[in-house]
Amino acid sequence: MIARKSALIIFIQLLNGLLGYIALKFIALYMDPWEYGVVGFAYGFVALFSIFGKMGFDQAHIKRVSEGKNLGKCISTFAVIKLFLAGVMSGAVILSIAVWRYLLHRGFESPLHEKAVYIMLVYFVLLTISQIFISTFNARRESAKAYIPLFVYTLARVSLTVFVAIKNLGAIALACTYVFGEIFHLIIALILFRGYPVERPSLSLFKSYMKFAIPLSIVSTSYIIMTNVDKVFIQLFWSSKEVGWYFAIFNLSRFVILVVTSVGLLLFPTISEYHSRNDMDKIREMVIKSERYLSMVIFPTVTMIIILAEPIIHILLSDKYLPGIRILQILPLFVLLEALARPYVSKMQGMDMPELVRNRFLIMVSANVILNLILIPRDIRSLGLNLFGLGAEGAAIATVISYVLGLIYIRYKAWRITGLKGNRRIVLHAIASGIMASILWYILKIFYISRWYHLVGIALIGIAVYLCILCLIREFKKEDFNFFLDTLNVKRMVMYIRDELRRK
Repeated sequence: MIARKSALIIFIQLLNGLLGYIALKFIALYMDPWEYGVVGFAYGFVALFSIFGKMGFDQAHIKRVSEGKNLGKCISTFAVIKLFLAGVMSGAVILSIAVWRYLLHRGFESPLHEKAVYIMLVYFVLLTISQIFISTFNARRESAKAYIPLFVYTLARVSLTVFVAIKNLGAIALACTYVFGEIFHLIIALILFRGYPVERPSLSLFKSYMKFAIPLSIVSTSYIIMTNVDKVFIQLFWSSKEVGWYFAIFNLSRFVILVVTSVGLLLFPTISEYHSRNDMDKIREMVIKSERYLSMVIFPTVTMIIILAEPIIHILLSDKYLPGIRILQILPLFVLLEALARPYVSKMQGMDMPELVRNRFLIMVSANVILNLILIPRDIRSLGLNLFGLGAEGAAIATVISYVLGLIYIRYKAWRITGLKGNRRIVLHAIASGIMASILWYILKIFYISRWYHLVGIALIGIAVYLCILCLIREFKKEDFNFFLDTLNVKRMVMYIRDELRRK
């Protein structure tokens, strides 16, 4: 069932990705990169403060509910926590702007930047409240209920984004599309939440949440900093146009990680349940299997993105974003590294060892911030330092290196503590992807990709080559084919969605 639930999440996320791409295409065609850069900066700026809206409590809620704690008390306790955290986040953003403007006497590149920040704050407050319901669905592994509201959010936001782009209404209107979509997200989540028990909040349960959340608060804080500080640094040391290039290409790369996060969302509560029953064999089997299938899917996908970077930007975005080719050839590597680490991260979380996940992210965020400061700016005049000046390309390099360090750490700890060495056959996936890349590179030398159907055709050739190699070395067998076929069975998927939506 975990495979089917993962497939549902991936399917919905792919639909979201397709809709997101449509929005991105219209933005690329009808708006200037600097306008998208304003929104990207505002999103990154407020996202840095969204650490106060999480603090590890989302994962604590999933952990305690999946362990079988009283659902009604869990929901009410979690709701009180999240509403309080939403207020803290809002205060932190407003205070930081006040300090920046009135104490430090600094400003933003334009008045649009500050307005966009306040709009994004509204979006993140609504998102924090929505997580009360979405995290409960995830804890109960009710994937349909968790992801249908997300699809509605994306559909609403993208519809308005297309309108804003065609009418060229500007950066502020584009920022408002996030708020518009999140309102729909919250409404649908509330509708699906009807009938769930809500009891009085529990002080003892709150302490239990705190015990699990405190180590993970560093994890959530580190992750948010790592995935958003680059946009703020690019804006600070370069310009909105550079942020626009990076933000667009980051969003293209992020589509691929949907597969990884989808599996991870289900692995954590499942491993937690097995751990509560002390079923270590099941945990080991699940980690090895998920690692293998993630590797099998992500290796060729990332490889094709890197090889086909120029036609991808030319066809899927526009030539205004061609300066970001190098970014797209570097940044997707972080998705591959996260795919190889995710099963082990879920393993450590599920086995009640959040401090190891915390340490991984501390290593990653420290490396990321330091490398961003070295690689992005041309110089830091106040300190008299001349630096690399790589701009957005430097941000991509910093991201990839930090994920390399995180992968090394979590795999080493998994081996030392549990003796789990991982699945060595993923090396075969890397070899097959390398051969596929060589063939695609040769095709690009003799054939110019100018249309979307050219791009699709070349991608299908790459997939065919990759699967043929795996079949020849007996890494892709009949049981693997049957696994994917059963996972993607439309009839069973529809039955699962129907049954879950009817169940309270």
